[in-house]
Amino acid sequence: MLEEREPPRGPDPRQGQDVRGAQHRVDIRSGGSTTISGGAVVAGGDVTIIQKARQWAFANPLLAASLAVVVLSGSIWTGVSLGSDPAVDVSVVEEPGLPGALHTVEQTRLAERLGDAASWCHLVQPGDSSCETTMNSAFAAKSQSYRDRVEEVGLGEPEKIDSGAQVALSWQGSSQGTARLVQAGGRWQLNTSDYGLLKLCGAGLFLSLVDAKSQELKCGMFQLPTS
Repeated sequence: MLEEREPPRGPDPRQGQDVRGAQHRVDIRSGGSTTISGGAVVAGGDVTIIQKARQWAFANPLLAASLAVVVLSGSIWTGVSLGSDPAVDVSVVEEPGLPGALHTVEQTRLAERLGDAASWCHLVQPGDSSCETTMNSAFAAKSQSYRDRVEEVGLGEPEKIDSGAQVALSWQGSSQGTARLVQAGGRWQLNTSDYGLLKLCGAGLFLSLVDAKSQELKCGMFQLPTS
C-alpha cells in the first residue's frame, strides 16, 4: 500500500525575515501564564522579538551615523544656550537695604559687559533722558573682549554712609575707590555727581577702571570711580 504523504509546505507566512534575508521565529509554549517584556510584539500565535532600532541601524548605516551627528550637535547647542549670558535684572534697584545697593552695582557691571545701555541707565540714573544715547556710543566703542574685563573688578561688602551706601571696588586686590549710591523715590541709583562725571567722560563705572589699567584714560585729572 502506498503511504500517503503530506504535500510539501512552503515557508510559514508567520515567519519574518531580518535585514539580511534570514528567517527568524520564536515560539514560546507555556503551560501556565507567560510574561513577555523587552518590547516584544505578539502576532497570531507566535512571539516575534523585533529589535527595530538595531535592525534599522544595520540596514541604514549612513543615516544612523548622520542622526548621531545631529543628536550630538543638538546637545552641544543646548549646552551653549544654557551657558549664555543672563539678562540684566533692573528690579534689584527696589531691593531694600545694603543688599539692594550691592545688587545694583553687580547688575551695573553686567550691563557694561553686555553693552546694555538701556539697563545701565535705568540702574544708574533713570531720570536722564539722554543717558542711553551717550552710553550706547560709549559701549559700542569697546570690543566685547574689552568689556569682558569688567569682571576683573572686585566688589567689597556694601557699607552704609550718610548719603546712602557705598561699595568698594578693587583691581587684583588693590583699592580702586568706591561706587556711591543714594536712594531716590524708594530705589537705589548712582550718586548724581558721580554719574555726571561718568557721562562727561563717556565711560562706564567699571569700564573706567579697565580704561585706567589699559592706559586709555578719558577723564584727564578726574579719577573714576570716586576715591
